Amino acid sequence: MGDYIGGMSASLSHSAPSPPSYRPYSDDIETVAPDEEQVIDEIVASLARVSHLLADRYRHGVRPSHAKSHGILKGTLTVLGGLPEPLAQGLFAVPRSYPVVARLSTEPGELMADSVHTPRGLSLKVMGVSGPMLDGHRDATQDLLFNSGRRFAVADLKGFLRIQQFLEGIADQPEVMKKAGTALGFAANGALHLVGADSSLLDFFGHPHTHPLGESYFTHAPLRYGRYVAKLGLFPACESLARLADVTIAPAFRYSALKDAVVAHFAERGAAYEVRAQLRTSERTMPIEDASVEWPEAESPFLTVARVVFPPQAAYSPARRVFADDRLTFSPAHSLAAHRPLGSLMRGRLKAYATISKLRATINATSRVEPRTLDDIPD
Repeated sequence: MGDYIGGMSASLSHSAPSPPSYRPYSDDIETVAPDEEQVIDEIVASLARVSHLLADRYRHGVRPSHAKSHGILKGTLTVLGGLPEPLAQGLFAVPRSYPVVARLSTEPGELMADSVHTPRGLSLKVMGVSGPMLDGHRDATQDLLFNSGRRFAVADLKGFLRIQQFLEGIADQPEVMKKAGTALGFAANGALHLVGADSSLLDFFGHPHTHPLGESYFTHAPLRYGRYVAKLGLFPACESLARLADVTIAPAFRYSALKDAVVAHFAERGAAYEVRAQLRTSERTMPIEDASVEWPEAESPFLTVARVVFPPQAAYSPARRVFADDRLTFSPAHSLAAHRPLGSLMRGRLKAYATISKLRATINATSRVEPRTLDDIPD
């Protein structure tokens, strides 16, 4: 990766607040609404109905969210040495390297043409990690789920339920209607009017046709960061990706324009990203339960803790796609206890991902696999 930008040292050179200014983690940091379990059950039921509807349409089970993949990447995550104590926590406590697999996707549960404007996702599975795990997770993996945009479209589970019910209601509408909706502009999105969100920022069908490899990705919701609390970001960190930051892809009638762009890039060159942590410094401006609030970087900047490098590779071979789409599961429940997901949205995901992943495996008559090494990922 000869074009790797020397930005890590620049990131670390920020004058970070002293450790006492970082708000500590505690087991009672969350606030659980009395009807939360009921809301989660309603969300899971809606996701299951959509899963069955889509399986009937495609004659195959797909994810009810982030169904369409655009690249499956094998690489390495390397934790930086010399991190100060607040950053040297959990997975990032010791400088070492881990094998990783990443799945690039777009947000809907439908396999829509790339001409439909939708947000993107990048899920990262880190293998070979060690330490106490969340209850029920028995593999040595840490999953990190990133999305485009610095904040979530809704604050909490009730907002997510309204969005999910809206999406379930339009799941049977022809794709041409959804394409037409994008042409009406960001403000036309009825889903966001349901929650009073700023559609110019959060339109579900409004993400611009930028190159997915030139984007930055964020966890949206906070997570435990060892003794502290943080949000994480994944930032392009090489010249080849920097050149893609302003590139617009014109999909026209190309159903797989995003996949084609990812495959073309990795056929000739690799990519490097920085993992950065934004540590929590304020209860007032950095809430735990409201995922729609962007934590202000002026109060706590994103600081680099690791780099992720993907060498040139065949990013979407048939064997790799089938493995990642049908057998591989990315879940917030696959986590070290030191990085427990926080907030109502993540508590909902902990249950929903496990239930829907199991349902998808049942529909496809296959078994889920949690890889241990890169050799477990097909080429």
